[in-house]
Amino acid sequence: MRNLSALFYGIVYGIAHVIPGLSGGTFLVIFGCYDTVCQAFALNFKEIKKNLIFLIFFGIGSLLGLIGFAHVITFLMASFEIQTNLFFMGLILGGLPLIIKITAEGEKFKPSCIPPFALGFALVASLFFMEKLGAFEASAAQGVDTVFFLKIALYSFTAAIAMVLPGISGAFILLAFGVYDMFMEALKGFDFAVIIPAAIGIFLGIVLGAKLVLLLLNKFKLTVYSAIIGMVAGSVIPLFPHGLGLNAATAVGVVCFAAGVFVALMFGKGEG
Repeated sequence: MRNLSALFYGIVYGIAHVIPGLSGGTFLVIFGCYDTVCQAFALNFKEIKKNLIFLIFFGIGSLLGLIGFAHVITFLMASFEIQTNLFFMGLILGGLPLIIKITAEGEKFKPSCIPPFALGFALVASLFFMEKLGAFEASAAQGVDTVFFLKIALYSFTAAIAMVLPGISGAFILLAFGVYDMFMEALKGFDFAVIIPAAIGIFLGIVLGAKLVLLLLNKFKLTVYSAIIGMVAGSVIPLFPHGLGLNAATAVGVVCFAAGVFVALMFGKGEG
């Protein structure tokens, strides 16, 4: 069952990186395997060996989600935005009680946890509203860098750090840079001129990002987890779909939302 769960976690994690506004790190927290995967990202070989089978299934699922579902998810987002977004909102909100229960591991949340929670929530929300107000248009419209390889690696490096942080969408970072469509087309068409530098940037970003997160968790555990919970809660805002109302799409969307909550409760058992 644990291996099947790992495969599912990986698929959802991979899918999350295809959709701007959806955070893979959020679902790692919801499914209770954030520390396990972060240790692997940080190249902690002792923990990798300990959880090798779990990580193999997780890796297979991630590839399936990222590559195999790239076409499917983009189609669903374009054709059934309300239903798809509400399903992912259900996954996130359905997992919040579990996150609060397992993250502190016996430590009680204190009033001092409110500021980092608010900061995490505000960070995710502000990124969304800044994008809506066109705050990133200047960076997206800059001229083409002559060192294409390094530029793609740098974009990927930045987005990869976001992949480790709950509530922050790596795909959204690429969208902000104005290169999301190029990355998606490269992924669908196996354009290795983009994929190779992107892979290098992603690897470095994930490893360094994971090491930073683990360092902060060791020193400021309750504070960091409070910020993480804030980011997870804030990640619902970019997913709120347009067109909600008294219509069939919303009715089906409510069912999808309930299904998302159910899946979060079923799989979020803290197996990591």
